[in-house]
Amino acid sequence: MKKFLIAAASLSVLGMASAHAQGFPSTTGDNSAQITQTGNNNFATIDQAVGGVINGQGVANITQTGNRNDARVTQTSATSPMTSGFANDALIEQTRARGIASIDQIHDYGVTRVNTAIIRQNSPDAVAHIDQRGDRLTANIRQFNTSSLPVANVKQNGTLNSAIVRQRGANGNVDVRQGTFAAGPGVSPDMSRGNVTVDNEGVNAIIKVSQIGIGHTATVFEDGANGLIDVSMDGSFNIVNVRQESTGGSVRVFSSSGSSLNNVDVMQHSSDVGSTAFVSQGGNFASADIEQLDSVFGGGGNLADVIQTGTGASATSIYSDILQDGGNNRAFVNQAGSYALSGIMQTGTGHLANVSQ
Repeated sequence: MKKFLIAAASLSVLGMASAHAQGFPSTTGDNSAQITQTGNNNFATIDQAVGGVINGQGVANITQTGNRNDARVTQTSATSPMTSGFANDALIEQTRARGIASIDQIHDYGVTRVNTAIIRQNSPDAVAHIDQRGDRLTANIRQFNTSSLPVANVKQNGTLNSAIVRQRGANGNVDVRQGTFAAGPGVSPDMSRGNVTVDNEGVNAIIKVSQIGIGHTATVFEDGANGLIDVSMDGSFNIVNVRQESTGGSVRVFSSSGSSLNNVDVMQHSSDVGSTAFVSQGGNFASADIEQLDSVFGGGGNLADVIQTGTGASATSIYSDILQDGGNNRAFVNQAGSYALSGIMQTGTGHLANVSQ
């Protein structure tokens, strides 16, 4: 079983993303805009693509303190007079209840510039949206402390992009999509080498991650009760790491029939009771590891289900490994392809295991 420490990795990536953001005003002497609002029912917008053309590297900051505020930043264009590429930074910070924040960045493929969008919300009923298209982009959403019913949505397309969501509070909803994103001007290639990191601490969380393309990594950490994690992959050389430290949790991971060389690692710990882990891998050369562990006495009643329908070229090309302890756990493995290997280890009492090859 592979081990990983998602919490530390998440914090490290969050810190790196913050360091990319420029200060205000822009140190390169290009466009800078800042709006500060206090009070309720305010609306703020910054548009740094007037006429559809970005005039240079832009910095946009919006700060709102109050209830029912709405903030929007637009930095979108397929062209710029800057021949060496351009890097835009956007930051929205909201405090108090029912804040809505959205950042739209569409530009700049194939260069080394780093474009960053950050939304920080310390409020109940917070809603955050980030849409980005281009290369080497970073989307960072933080919803914490007093948050309840937080919603975080990220859409990205391009290469070497990162999406980080850190969410605190009950009944949170996270939806991250990396793949074809056709809005706005310019050409939108399929995505590759993207990274998603989600860190959620709250009950009844719903976390969805979708990755289309090659060489992606999705890392999800969820620490609450009754959490739902749903990850889908359509492409090759993708890696999914999930750690769920809660009871009554559900993890579902899917890869399409056209995928290959995808790896899935699911860990459900903390005296796990009544959790389910379902992995369906339709492509070739797939591997799945599932651990459902009872760290203190009294866990059990978990379900691990792996379906692998692809084929391989040698031993262990199709691989499934399940580890369960506690009581009354169930493990099912269905490997319809060739060169498949399955291992199930159960300690405790009242377990059921079934392998079909």
